Amino acid sequence: MSAVDEKGREELRTEKFIASLLGGVSVLAVSSAANAQEGIEQQDSSVETTASQVGDIVVTGSRIVRNGYTAPTPVTVVAVEQLQATAPGSIPDGLNQLPQFTMSSGTQNTGNQATSPNAGNYLNLRGLGSIRNLVLLDGQRIPPTSFQGTVDTNVIPSALVSRVDVVTGGASAAYGSDAVSGVINFILDTGYTGVKGSAKVGISDYGDDLSSGFDIAGGFDVLDGRGHVLLSYDHYQRDGIPRNEDRPRGGDWITQVGNGTAAAPYRNAGPVFYQTGTFGTLFPHAANFSENTGNPLAGMHFLPDGSLVPFDPGVTPAGSSNVGIGGDGSPSIGKTLTGGQVTDQLFGRFDYNLTDDLKAFAQLSFAQTENSFVTIGSGTQTNAFYIFADNPYLPAGAAALLDAYAGRDGVWGTADDRRVGGGRIHADQPFKEVVAQNVAYTFLTGLSGSLGNYSWKATYAHGDSLLRSSHSGNFYQDRYFASLDAVWDGSGNIVCNITLTHPGLMDDCRPINWFGANSPTEEDFDWVSGVSKYRVSQKMDIFAAELAGELFNLPAGPLSFAVGAEYRKQKLDQVSNSDPSIPTSTVGLRTNVAQTINKYNSTNVGWAQGQYDVKEVFLELAVPVLADQPWARALDLNGAVRYTEYSTSGGVTTWKAGLSYTPIDDVRLRYTISRDIRAPTLYELFAGDQAARGGFFDAHSGRNDNVITLSSGNPDLKPEIGDTYTAGVIWQPSFVPGFSVSVDYFSIEITDAIANLNRDNANEECIASNGTSSLCQYIIRPFPFSHVPASDNFPLATRVLPYNQALSSMHGIDYEFAYRMPVTVGALDGDLRLRLIGSYVPGRKTRTDINAAPVQNANVGVNAKHRFNVQANYIQGPWKLTTQARYIGETERTRDRTVFYEEPTVPSVVYVDVTVERDFSVRGHDLTAFLTVNNAFDQKPPLIGNGQPGQMYPTNQAVYDVVGPYYTTGIRFAF
Repeated sequence: MSAVDEKGREELRTEKFIASLLGGVSVLAVSSAANAQEGIEQQDSSVETTASQVGDIVVTGSRIVRNGYTAPTPVTVVAVEQLQATAPGSIPDGLNQLPQFTMSSGTQNTGNQATSPNAGNYLNLRGLGSIRNLVLLDGQRIPPTSFQGTVDTNVIPSALVSRVDVVTGGASAAYGSDAVSGVINFILDTGYTGVKGSAKVGISDYGDDLSSGFDIAGGFDVLDGRGHVLLSYDHYQRDGIPRNEDRPRGGDWITQVGNGTAAAPYRNAGPVFYQTGTFGTLFPHAANFSENTGNPLAGMHFLPDGSLVPFDPGVTPAGSSNVGIGGDGSPSIGKTLTGGQVTDQLFGRFDYNLTDDLKAFAQLSFAQTENSFVTIGSGTQTNAFYIFADNPYLPAGAAALLDAYAGRDGVWGTADDRRVGGGRIHADQPFKEVVAQNVAYTFLTGLSGSLGNYSWKATYAHGDSLLRSSHSGNFYQDRYFASLDAVWDGSGNIVCNITLTHPGLMDDCRPINWFGANSPTEEDFDWVSGVSKYRVSQKMDIFAAELAGELFNLPAGPLSFAVGAEYRKQKLDQVSNSDPSIPTSTVGLRTNVAQTINKYNSTNVGWAQGQYDVKEVFLELAVPVLADQPWARALDLNGAVRYTEYSTSGGVTTWKAGLSYTPIDDVRLRYTISRDIRAPTLYELFAGDQAARGGFFDAHSGRNDNVITLSSGNPDLKPEIGDTYTAGVIWQPSFVPGFSVSVDYFSIEITDAIANLNRDNANEECIASNGTSSLCQYIIRPFPFSHVPASDNFPLATRVLPYNQALSSMHGIDYEFAYRMPVTVGALDGDLRLRLIGSYVPGRKTRTDINAAPVQNANVGVNAKHRFNVQANYIQGPWKLTTQARYIGETERTRDRTVFYEEPTVPSVVYVDVTVERDFSVRGHDLTAFLTVNNAFDQKPPLIGNGQPGQMYPTNQAVYDVVGPYYTTGIRFAF
């Protein structure tokens, strides 16, 4: 970027920042001029988050509802007001700031393919995978919105959410299968009366990533007060950041290089470029592409004007075979840094009291989300094709050299020997964009009532989601390879070779001049490009019934129970126009390097169909053992058992046991042990083949290049089993009013954990076994493993599939401190509320095979040992100031002491968020104006080189902020 361009961008950023700031200030100024509202709603800052009932509010953690009962399960309760103060964009964005969430997927970490649902907002509790936490809406299971069985939380009607309860431990026995890492329960304010809403707009410090949104909700009584209607609508959109190059380091082409030895440790280097492709076409050196050994054109490339000149590969770093530091190579350009998002939500609910003891309700929700991002702006075809001596677009001198070339074996053969291998970075093609649209409907109806001392509920829910994904700019591989093979016909016209050798097979073939940047025309790209599409439909029907109450009185109190049953039916149907299990013919194509090709050069998705039925019954008991004793203010036992039967994998029993012990008034101890399960999803069982391209380093051939990875389902999967332990203490000293603390130890061990085979690990084990390991079958090579030279034996493809791992475990400590105190310092009189939420995880192990040694992943890579948030709220009259510091601790690059990094650690980071709010009233209506600055001090993400040059921003976007300072201003109202 030129200095002039940089200056212009800086001026634009400054202007937009000033405009955003002035907008927020003007809103606050208007509020100051209005009649100030002196009263301010008080917010409970207590960390005692497992109280079972406050009025009609039931906190997640147990199905037992009884006054004074506290469940032993640790639960973090977050009010919507708190989430809005730190992340006004959306509720899921606020949850992702909590230390217990990490590696969630969404628009902030878009990928190079469209083969996975990384558009949306899929929460990941404890980093154990979104598939292992159960997402509920008012205690009801939400139907999945992705083919992987996970839930895009953007579909939840956020305008009416009052709080979110996060169970940070196993909860399958109480809430159903799949809750291995915990439960995320969005609680709606179903009894809301009145009208409320908000409007907001946001922009980054760089003048991009513009966002806007508004929501409105209303509730009112009907039918003489026996009925209640609730309605809401929410709209939110965000442009995203169009390109990696729009942020510092994004255009520096930083990549990890080295071989991890003491002499050549892994290090970040830049600018790093491909040695196997340029913007105008390159014939790589034999060192990068062994097929070009001895070829007279090896090491030549085309300038933009089409002239052929020697290629400078730059400095080849140790451990690399296809990238160079500096030189004439090219990077991939144009990848979106963060994706665009548009979300619309509609919600309606009707409650009606049929009698004093019988209530009917029905609710319908609709959500549509659209996410878009560019995977790779410049299609990367490295070491991807051959050019023959009879190609009319070759300069005459080059064609003559090839025509005289006797082939690699030194023996004159057919015209196929007079060729040279090539690679090209298609920076001149239209950018390859993914658009993913998710439409979800959920209908819920039921009856609830009481029978004497018992309460009951019966519900039916139907969920229907449809995901449509399209990936434009993909090359039809047969057309692409045919267009490369241009020849003269008998009339002096340039045609495709296939039209001469195989008439009728591809008579509309368009020969293309790929030599020189911008040589192909728009029409050329239109002919070779298509749109890879797939559609995923999921349907779920749930019938559930529950009875709860008190059986009889014990000396310490009533014995309470909850019993219920559930029947669930789920169906998956996925279709696509690019099924990789259907081979694409290579007849007549002499230019493709690979022996097999897919329809498109990326995003080839297979078909999948499947369904299963689930039957569940459960029982939960709360047993008071002691009460009001000198050494035991209260001692309660809690237990639950659930039997689940899947039509695909049989039956399994889950259970939970726990106790809550209050030895003195200020202290409560709690302990739980549970057995949880997650059955394989329909997609894990029945998915057809799908294919994606990406970088792969193969130590056997010494090459680092793009390779096709095939994946599919595995019908032999069995449920994974989780064992969870928690033990904690809650202290609320009466001699320090407003102070409370909770500390909970947790341990989660998952056996037979379902995970995709790691292709890198499989390849390493295959190489270590000298080609004898059973895992070698997943590394598909053109020749047997023993083939010489090994440099010819780079994989044609790799294959991954889900399987039952031997072990995945983690343990740590969650802690929370809260203190609320009055400030009495003259003009600063007000109310101060402090809160610290943290997580310490010193252990995180995986073992891929029962005979393999466990691998310790704690504090390595993305798994920071320390994460915590500190929040301070200061309230004075109508003003409220909220500040938050989010800490992500330092991590090691690796725990393998035989692997060396130039910088062995990833540094810690601290993000600071600030919000100023002002309450005021206009004609008796309550309003609040706010201005929020996220990442206020512009904390840059740690530098982590990864991927191929330019394909990925050099950090981990699922963990670290790449947006920079972001300003959101708006107004909330309630009538």
